[in-house]
Amino acid sequence: MKKLFTLLLGLLRIGFVCAQNEPIAAGRWLTTIEMGVQTGRVRPDNLNQNYGYWSYYPAPYYSQRPAGNRVGLTIHAFSGYTFTPSLHVGLSTGVDYYNNSAFFPVAATVQGNIFKRIQRLTPFYCLESGYAFRGPNPHEKELKGGWLWSPGIGLRINKGNGTGFLISAGYKHQQARHIASVDGTQTLSQVEYRRYNRLFFRMGFSF
Repeated sequence: MKKLFTLLLGLLRIGFVCAQNEPIAAGRWLTTIEMGVQTGRVRPDNLNQNYGYWSYYPAPYYSQRPAGNRVGLTIHAFSGYTFTPSLHVGLSTGVDYYNNSAFFPVAATVQGNIFKRIQRLTPFYCLESGYAFRGPNPHEKELKGGWLWSPGIGLRINKGNGTGFLISAGYKHQQARHIASVDGTQTLSQVEYRRYNRLFFRMGFSF
């Protein structure tokens, strides 16, 4: 956690250095970079069982991952076109850690100011949906990615020239599958469907 807080402090410094009192104008590109933590509880859902051809009884299913509270790092980057101050449309990517499992999300994203009037402190919303690909997980090589969706809200501190410092929070739902190895005897395949539900808290900057 000490390294995580060090990264967040560094990101905070970068935000203030990059920030230079003009609103984000329509017809230009907006880029945001954020870093933070996401926390929640993992509960594997045992939804699928496949049985061996030579077994008269269902093969026992053992969850690959027990339930428990989790805290992980999240890095989020967005780049989109500004149609109006209340509507920015683009793509977001980054990296999300769910305990020891890493995913690379790619999502269509819509965000914008909640109120039409732009002030120094401007609240904004964010909605995104897409797919997360499995990252480099040496201990879970049979883990597959899945669909994700995430709503959130935040506060932009406008510093001028279209730049600003961001604080955001929201919810993220991520799906994944873990496919067990085939033993060649009774269990032909064994699939665990995972649904990660997280609350995220991030800080960053926009330009």
